[in-house]
Amino acid sequence: MPPSRPTRERTPTLTVGIASMLRQENIIMNNIIWLIGAIVVVLAILSFLGLR
Repeated sequence: MPPSRPTRERTPTLTVGIASMLRQENIIMNNIIWLIGAIVVVLAILSFLGLR
């Protein structure tokens, strides 16, 4: 009898789906925060130059 291979537990599909959704939400939130930060930096530079 050949040696049996160890069985791997499978992650439930629901958990994978939730993790994927949370990752996408994190990416969206990071993009929004990055965009707001970029706008603040541009406004700060414009106000420093007296163009705002």
